Amino acid sequence: MKLNAVVIADDVAENIGELCIMLKNSACQLFEQFGRTKDDVIVHSAVYCHDTVNRQNLSEKLALVNFKNFLCCWFGHGTDESFCMNNENIVTPSDNHYIFSNALIYTFSCFNGGTLADVLVSNNAKAYVGYKGNANCPYGIDDVTCGIVMSFLFSFLGGKTIGNSVDDLKTSYEDAVFNEELEPFQRSCFQENRDNITLKGDGTLTIDNMLVA
Repeated sequence: MKLNAVVIADDVAENIGELCIMLKNSACQLFEQFGRTKDDVIVHSAVYCHDTVNRQNLSEKLALVNFKNFLCCWFGHGTDESFCMNNENIVTPSDNHYIFSNALIYTFSCFNGGTLADVLVSNNAKAYVGYKGNANCPYGIDDVTCGIVMSFLFSFLGGKTIGNSVDDLKTSYEDAVFNEELEPFQRSCFQENRDNITLKGDGTLTIDNMLVA
């Protein structure tokens, strides 16, 4: 069996480029660890940053995997109707939403959990997990933010359902909210993130459902 995983990270995103790099690297490490613990699973991961993917070639890149189930993470800026890479809208409801059919989409980006997520799921994405409002990253604690965001992937790759993995993500945010070592504004940012988490699609799927022959 094989896990096809795609990571799209805006490494030059204004104010959050370094965090996106950290998220990309951490996600890839989790995929590698998953592959090492599963003797019967091969992990094929593709990573795209600002210098390798754009609006014109994204469809071609995903055509390598999107005919079967795959896991897709994207990290960067977003709006209600677009995910951005290097200040370009590379995923929109009108142009290329269809290329995410068969995907579990996990994002750390603002507002993509609204209109864009609805269109992706209505066009046969397996599920979308992200944020219907701001996805805050308080200044100076990217490592904390990264650890929280990765908790979803850690749980999902560990065998939990999408829904239960979302619960673990919320718990990770709640732990930060009550962490008195953090500044009050940092904790309030994480509270807003927790409240903005949204799951659309089939929350009962596990990693086994995403594996392909």
